[in-house]
Amino acid sequence: MINQWKRQDVFLCRHDSHQKRGQRVSVFHVMRRKQCYPDGCAYFRWKCKELERRRTCFRGFSHVGKKCFGCKFFDEEKMTRTLIPAPSVNMEETLDAIYDFEEWLRDAVNRESDCLARISSVKPRIVQSVYPAAGVSKEHNRLLGYLVCFEYCYIGTERLDDVSFAVVGCDFQKRLKFAAGDEIEFRATLTEDDGRLVFQRLKQIEFRHKEMNGDIWTDSRSIVAKFTGNLLARQADKCVSCDQGPLIDVHAFIDGSENVYHRIFCLQGMKSATVCTYNISKEIYGNTCQNRYQRYNGKT
Repeated sequence: MINQWKRQDVFLCRHDSHQKRGQRVSVFHVMRRKQCYPDGCAYFRWKCKELERRRTCFRGFSHVGKKCFGCKFFDEEKMTRTLIPAPSVNMEETLDAIYDFEEWLRDAVNRESDCLARISSVKPRIVQSVYPAAGVSKEHNRLLGYLVCFEYCYIGTERLDDVSFAVVGCDFQKRLKFAAGDEIEFRATLTEDDGRLVFQRLKQIEFRHKEMNGDIWTDSRSIVAKFTGNLLARQADKCVSCDQGPLIDVHAFIDGSENVYHRIFCLQGMKSATVCTYNISKEIYGNTCQNRYQRYNGKT
């Protein structure tokens, strides 16, 4: 079984906001968040009659935004876009698989289950808050524990051959030292977060296999990454699958309202995927700080 909600090979959307991802959009976005299947989506394009005539806004704005509501020059146009199934997709079979997954999820979510899973990576759980200050956005990063990513997971008797997650606290990670390659048994409550399957309140944890040379995140290392890491504007495929690229929640507080969205946060501080050297250095020095230090000093 896979997480049908996170599939991006079913629908293509021609909306401008999906251009950076090749018009791909997840099943959860289409069928649950926007609910634009099968009729397509409708949205409003904001326009300014003055700026379109190449005149200057009397309030000093250079583009149309929420502060323009109520202005006599403000206008909006309703746009509709047709949702296109991806090529070579059998919609009847795909929808049956999606509905079967949703039926299983209704029975499994918010319930405690016996689980067995293999850890693919462990990442600091960072949340960023953005506040406007004198025309300049002020960012504040908080460390709220760790996100344990599973390569596969048995939930009861059902095997999930897809990515799932577990949220653990700082004290939890300090005591158990989760690392990539560990295989663990546990009891936990399965929850759903924007189509992602997340385990909460882990207990009765037993290691079926402990990776002795695993890369273990500590609080001191995570705090350094919190300050030196970089928020990426574009979600490249190599960053999404990277163990140094967690998808974090960004809370932007603008004009008294809170806007929450997701961005890739590079723990290595890379500016973009095109200039990233992390995979190359990992092949040379290994995946741990200790290996890199020893190789650099000629001790191995």
